[in-house]
Amino acid sequence: MNKHDFFDIIMTKCAWSKQGNDEKVLAPLIKFLSQQEDDEIFMFEDIMTDLLYQLDTLQNFKIAKKYYHHNADTFLYSRCVALINGEKYYINVKQGKNKDLWTKEFESLLYVPKRAWKMKHHKSLEYYPHLPAISYETGSNKDGWEKRISLTRLKRIIQNKSIKNFM
Repeated sequence: MNKHDFFDIIMTKCAWSKQGNDEKVLAPLIKFLSQQEDDEIFMFEDIMTDLLYQLDTLQNFKIAKKYYHHNADTFLYSRCVALINGEKYYINVKQGKNKDLWTKEFESLLYVPKRAWKMKHHKSLEYYPHLPAISYETGSNKDGWEKRISLTRLKRIIQNKSIKNFM
C-alpha cells in the first residue's frame, strides 16, 4: 500500500451517503480493512500517521488558530479532515489552499486501523500489536514546529553584528 492506495481506499470504501455520522461513514472502511492481512492494516495506520505528521507544523497551527480556538487535540482532529477528504484535498491543504478544514473535525479516522484489527481478531484493543515509528500527536513533528528565520533576516542579523559578537 502506498499513499495513493491509502486515499483510494478511503474514497471508495467510506459510506459517503451517511455523512454527518462518522461511525457509519467509516463502517465499510473498517470492514474492508478487517478482511486484509495484518500488515495491510498496519500499513494503513503508518501512512495515516505519516500524512498527519506532515501537517503537524507551527505554520498550519497558526493558520488554524485564525479560524477556531484550537488546542493540541482539536488541531489533530482537524488534520484528520484533510485525509478523509481525499488526496487532492490533502495536497491543497499542504499547499495552504484549503483552510475550511480548520473549523471541522474527524477524530474517528484515528481509530480505524485498531477497530479493523479488533474486528478481524475478536480481541480487545489492548492487544493491538502495532505502533507506528512516528507519532501523529500535535507537536511530534519537531522540524515542523521549529521556528525558522528567513535567509533575508539572517543576512540582516549578520550585517548588523560584528564577527566577534557572532562567535
